[in-house]
Amino acid sequence: MRIISGKFKSRKIDFPKTMLTRPMTDRTKETLFNIVGSFVFGKHVLDLFAGSGSIGLEALSRGAVSATFVDRAPWAQKVILKNLENLGLTKEGTIFQLEVPAAIRKLEKKKQAFSLIFVDPPFMKGFVKKTLMQLDASDIVLPFAQVVVGHMWREEIPKDELKNLKWIRTKRIGQACLSFFFRLESAHEKTKSYISGEL
Repeated sequence: MRIISGKFKSRKIDFPKTMLTRPMTDRTKETLFNIVGSFVFGKHVLDLFAGSGSIGLEALSRGAVSATFVDRAPWAQKVILKNLENLGLTKEGTIFQLEVPAAIRKLEKKKQAFSLIFVDPPFMKGFVKKTLMQLDASDIVLPFAQVVVGHMWREEIPKDELKNLKWIRTKRIGQACLSFFFRLESAHEKTKSYISGEL
């Protein structure tokens, strides 16, 4: 597995040989970043269900300021740390070995927030809806942030149940899909006023 583009283009990244994880294909990852484009530059990124950290590492290679990686598996923490060390990115990366709901709550308590969030859970396990609903109600998602979700084409996306995250588009790549959401509203009154034209 390699970094596709940016500062670390073509650099190899480690990925464990295990049946317990499903890495995002290079084709899907390239499509994701082609759509996100330059939005990644200068952003603080959150990589949920990170696995080897390949998505967050790709974001750092393309100019993200920092990446926070979340995965419950002990092997994931070791692999992500190894990849950060090999690329000289240990200062830019933070790793949480936690279940995603617990990690989101911890980030809320630490008052951390992100402009770009990647969600790439195991397919057809119900994680997509649960994670989107939690992010929808969370202040870790900054105003005007983008949330990108990898999922199976027939997996339910709770478009109509989300209050703050607005679905923009879904791109199908084989059996997988990428769904893109944009945070248009916020709990912050100033942001609400800006959106409504009062400022």
